[in-house]
Amino acid sequence: MRSRRGPDPGPAARATALVVEAAAPPEGGPSIGPGSNGPLRILADLGFGPRVYDGKVRTGEDHWLVPGMELEVTYDPARASRRFEVDWKSVPSMADRAAANDPALADPIAARRRVAHALGLTQADTGTARTERFNRALEQSATVTAPPGKLRAVVLIATIRGRRRIVGDADNVSSHDQVTYGRPSAAVLSVNIPGQAPYAVYVQRFKCEVDLLEPLWMPLPALVSTADPADIVIRWDEVPAHDTQLMDRIAGSRAAQQARTVPVDAVAATTLPDPSQMHQLAADSAKRALQYVTDPAMRKLLIDQYRAAGIDIGDDA
Repeated sequence: MRSRRGPDPGPAARATALVVEAAAPPEGGPSIGPGSNGPLRILADLGFGPRVYDGKVRTGEDHWLVPGMELEVTYDPARASRRFEVDWKSVPSMADRAAANDPALADPIAARRRVAHALGLTQADTGTARTERFNRALEQSATVTAPPGKLRAVVLIATIRGRRRIVGDADNVSSHDQVTYGRPSAAVLSVNIPGQAPYAVYVQRFKCEVDLLEPLWMPLPALVSTADPADIVIRWDEVPAHDTQLMDRIAGSRAAQQARTVPVDAVAATTLPDPSQMHQLAADSAKRALQYVTDPAMRKLLIDQYRAAGIDIGDDA
């Protein structure tokens, strides 16, 4: 994994890094399996101060990373590749981490908030629409009566592998890979019952029964067995329609844009990272969201909103 250019950090270093962005390895397809390469972004001090590093990392069927978790990395500047390595021996399997209620899995919202804070981002930079949407869903679930032996809950998908598929003719140069969440794959759910601490549940075969604009951020209404906390039933019939999800996303984008217009002296002073890093984070997030939108009209609406907010997603978005 190549780091950004900088001064020679000296001898080999070992550090605890914070995962800023990471992708779960999709299931299926000839190129997917143990040892697959996936994008990774971390924040670490490898000898010359905290910096953000981008690159790819080898993931496995049972071990992958999520934003907000910490991991041990090593970096040896004497090596020709100038790559840092993840100490996978210190990373438990995803199933074991869920069973241990890893905070980055049990509460992905808090994990993302931790990442934003570490990067020096404020609410004006990140917005509050997603958190507010989750809080509304949790408050609403507390007002709905559950059937006997069940509890109302709100579920977030903390991480999901999805399944790889080829869109178009495999022999056509215009065909491309796409990840779908409408077919069963491994996932970790963050289960939130009103009045209780959130907890994580590993599901070997989980699929989204409806089209989700943001699979990792959509609050999903659910019923949880009082006898078995891992017995979870998602109420897919209560999930907002795709058009409603889109309008909510656009409203959140507008709110974030308005927040960025607040005068500087009205915002608490803070140490911000390089603006180019902030802009790149926003652009990367927008591109990931767009890969789930296949309807041309909806896609155009989102692209226009991103560009109006000053987010550069490129000409080929």
